[in-house]
Amino acid sequence: MITRPDLRKPQHSAGFTLLELMVVLVLIGIIFSFAVLSLKRDAWAESMQMESRRLTALLQLARDEAILTGTDVAVRFTEEDYEFMSMREGQWTAVKDDPILRQRALPSGMYLELELEGNPPDDEMSREKKKKLPQVFLLSSGEITPFTLTFRAQETEKVIVYTATLVGDLSWELVDEF
Repeated sequence: MITRPDLRKPQHSAGFTLLELMVVLVLIGIIFSFAVLSLKRDAWAESMQMESRRLTALLQLARDEAILTGTDVAVRFTEEDYEFMSMREGQWTAVKDDPILRQRALPSGMYLELELEGNPPDDEMSREKKKKLPQVFLLSSGEITPFTLTFRAQETEKVIVYTATLVGDLSWELVDEF
């Protein structure tokens, strides 16, 4: 018996067209772009947060030391760094013999702005006199000079506003600069 070949229509392959593949690739690219943008890191903001945490730990340590030893400790802030000071022979001098409370320089490109509660701006002469004096005092009673310290960096719109209250509460907040 002679068999006849199947006269049905040939079947199409079950693959995707080039157009379908291109649409899928474009969609994957768009989704990936949104994921990358949402995960974008601000290295300067992270660095400022790290410096804020370090300052909090150091201030708490210095305050605890002042309370335990019964001696006052102070801090002098500049735009680029800060250092802890102690009273020696009737003068405030930088702490040199303590590796923890040593002078701390900020990373290049980051700077500080200090506002003391109730202090008017200084004139040039008094500013020069006060250049080497501390601005913030950590008293043996546990009190701290109230202040606001702003961390800024050149490459970010974010700032950290750091505050200390009279009773020694320390806090900071990362905010967008207006």
